[in-house]
Amino acid sequence: MAGGQMEHGERAGHLDGDGAQPALRRRRRTGPGSKAASSAHWLGQLPYVLALCGVIGSLPMYATAHFRKGSALLAAGVLFGALARLVLPESQVGMLAVRKKWLDVLTAVALAVAVAVVAWVVPGD
Repeated sequence: MAGGQMEHGERAGHLDGDGAQPALRRRRRTGPGSKAASSAHWLGQLPYVLALCGVIGSLPMYATAHFRKGSALLAAGVLFGALARLVLPESQVGMLAVRKKWLDVLTAVALAVAVAVVAWVVPGD
């Protein structure tokens, strides 16, 4: 091979010193090591599940024409999520941790206040 030419089948940068291609290695994912680790993972999702229950619980109230009660439950569920995100460490809030803590809490509180204000202002119920 003169002048930087490569033989048939060679690719630049993919050969080791003796001309053979290195073996590709893949890492295997390992599951939780013990039952305690899996239960800790489940408990980390509990604040998210509780906040979600408040939000889902408001849907039947909307469906049965209880707009203000449904909105109050929705706002309470979102405020619970914001409170959990504020006071719990990041390892225990599960999917409530999306962005930085202050931004998550600010967004959730703003949404809860907006829902409560709309429910208060709209006539009816």
